[in-house]
Amino acid sequence: MAGLLVIHIAAALAILWWRGRVGRRAFLVGSVGPLAVLVWAIFQASGISAGTPYVQRIGWVPSLDLTFDLRVDAYSLAYLLVIAGAGVAIFIYAARYFSDGSRVPTFAATMTIFAGAMVGIVVSDHLLSIFVFWELTTITSYLLIGYDDHKAQARSAALHAALITGAGGLAMLGGFVLLADAAGSYLISDIVSQPPAASTAVTVAWLLILLGAVTKSAQFPFHAWLPGAMSAPTPASAFLHSATMVKAGIFLVGRLGATATATADWWQPVILVVGFITMVIGGWRALRQTDLKLLLAFGTVSQLGFLFLLIGSGSAKLVFGGLALLVAHALFKAALFMVVGTIDHQAGTRDIRRLSGLRRSMPGTFWTAVAAAASMAAVPLTYGFVAKEAAFDGLVGKETTMIAAAAAASILTVVYSARFLIGAFGPHEPGQEPAGPEAPVARSALLWSPLVLAGAGIVLGFAPRLVLGLVDNATVAVTGVAAAGKLVLWPGLVPALGWSALSLAVGAVLVARPPRVDAAVGAVGTLADKLPTGEGTYRRALPALLTFADRSSGILQNGSLPAYIAIIVLVAVALPAAAVVGDLPPLTRPPGGIALEWMLGALIVGAAISLVFVRRRFAVVILLGGVGYGIAGLYAILGGPDLSLTQLLVETLAIALFAFVLRHLPGTFNEAVTARIPRIVVALTVGSFVFAGGLLANTFRGGRAVADSYLAQAVPEAAGSNVVNVILVDFRGFDTLGEITVLVAATLGVAGLAVPALRMLRREG
Repeated sequence: MAGLLVIHIAAALAILWWRGRVGRRAFLVGSVGPLAVLVWAIFQASGISAGTPYVQRIGWVPSLDLTFDLRVDAYSLAYLLVIAGAGVAIFIYAARYFSDGSRVPTFAATMTIFAGAMVGIVVSDHLLSIFVFWELTTITSYLLIGYDDHKAQARSAALHAALITGAGGLAMLGGFVLLADAAGSYLISDIVSQPPAASTAVTVAWLLILLGAVTKSAQFPFHAWLPGAMSAPTPASAFLHSATMVKAGIFLVGRLGATATATADWWQPVILVVGFITMVIGGWRALRQTDLKLLLAFGTVSQLGFLFLLIGSGSAKLVFGGLALLVAHALFKAALFMVVGTIDHQAGTRDIRRLSGLRRSMPGTFWTAVAAAASMAAVPLTYGFVAKEAAFDGLVGKETTMIAAAAAASILTVVYSARFLIGAFGPHEPGQEPAGPEAPVARSALLWSPLVLAGAGIVLGFAPRLVLGLVDNATVAVTGVAAAGKLVLWPGLVPALGWSALSLAVGAVLVARPPRVDAAVGAVGTLADKLPTGEGTYRRALPALLTFADRSSGILQNGSLPAYIAIIVLVAVALPAAAVVGDLPPLTRPPGGIALEWMLGALIVGAAISLVFVRRRFAVVILLGGVGYGIAGLYAILGGPDLSLTQLLVETLAIALFAFVLRHLPGTFNEAVTARIPRIVVALTVGSFVFAGGLLANTFRGGRAVADSYLAQAVPEAAGSNVVNVILVDFRGFDTLGEITVLVAATLGVAGLAVPALRMLRREG
């Protein structure tokens, strides 16, 4: 399985290596990755469907128990087939869609890496590796959406998608950590088999994970990034935003939905509400579009809402219908996006107000669009109808409001499907310049890929049993329930069929648009236009966020070194203190020392307190030296002559360097910058923390296992009787090497600054 990921990386590197030669054929090279996944999935399907997941573990850092865990069960297999099948078709299509150009191979390589990242998401059994691949899809989609970076719209859309999905990914990471901590494992298979007990931490974990899934799958209220992402070239839209990337969030809620439902009673209601709202908003906004690509984009939002509520619900019948619909959606939506790309490529526009005559000039494209749009509208004899019947059958068993809401959203699907066909292949609007009558017939390379996918939607409509096993086994993998639903061409006179017939009939009436219906739709549209939109909310929120960032940065990063130091030390004190406050054991006072220790301690404390009150820089240096020399004396008394000597040398050198620098600085500190009260507060806070930490360390001081092992191994292992030297040079030699490296780097930096300054002073003198 890991080899499939390597194939994607190798294909991308090969494209970049020969980018000057391959041109648009780079997509054919990139298709090797999805093709390899498709072949592998087909050959492994029988064993995986029989209930034996494919498992692979690769050691990474065994000492830290970090491994690369891969696991493909029937649920993952369904997504692999969708990703790989649509990927092969879209890569082949892209090889004809693009013209040769210097940037095309880079685009193809990025799309190949994206395909590999999606494979990584669905095969990972480790939460942290899922997060890594999750963020890799965010980065690559940002590059793909912003391909036309000379256009402000493309740059803005790429940033919008990256901010929303990236922020959701970070929230999801927090949820993963909390969930793994509660479950005692980062492996999804372990978490699903032994769910963590309900608690506040687990509830927060599910909320954060759900937030990540909602943002990635373009659910309300974070759905606005998906239509904006349509500024990407059409092959990217077909691959990322219909068949793959937006399915990542749905994959995650489906994988964890049954577990979440068992431990959080709010999970299913939230999933259903978010999904239904997304369905309605996406469907309604699709009716308002004049750009074919945006029409499909908002339609995708609507259908993703349906998939989200079905697969994420954790209910076996709904998951079955959702997985059946997942396959249908990948087939018809990828095909329709490629149809739009072909129309734009041949006619030069996607505006339905201008398109005209394409039915005659592009008959193959027309019939392909009819087949795909019919499946999208769930017209009988298509696989879209079969899959939606399975979904409706699951909803019928729930509350009546749920099936009614789904039927209402399906009415919108019927209407915008018809709007797509009429707008693309019907006559142009009066007063608009027609585009399309002279469009050349699309070459076979632009036609075959969408034709195969759309044709598959018709074939599976007549033979749904071809995918029944796949859907049923995938449902069993996440819910444990077999035969949860059925896929049949004719379901019989059942309630689900009645709801489907009602949605088709009402949709047909709305397409015909009698005068009264037209007036009602116009009134609803006027009211809906007054409501806030996702895009408008984002446009208002982004400047507010930037303003907050500017003002907070102005406060925290004000150019004052004392302020920076105060913030750093206070954060370093506050975080560990917050972790132990309220759970502190009784502190143990260490035994008293001899008189000389008390004298040196008084010297150190007196010098440290005096530092707060003196105003002259050189006096501060002397007092700091007094603190250092006092500590050196303590080292000597307590039996550490080596440490004492080192401390004396460091303090002497530091005083000399300070004296060298202070010759060129004012004699006193700026009172405004170094106000006394804040310094006292910071000093007392840090000092109290260090004092309490010392007492706490003394309280927990236990056996001498580490010290005794060093003493025992010093002579036989390192041939040294000075244990301190042996620790520095042998036992912790790499630490010492790192410290020496830091000192050398600092010395070179000081020399680089001091030497030019000395030369300048000599010239001026």
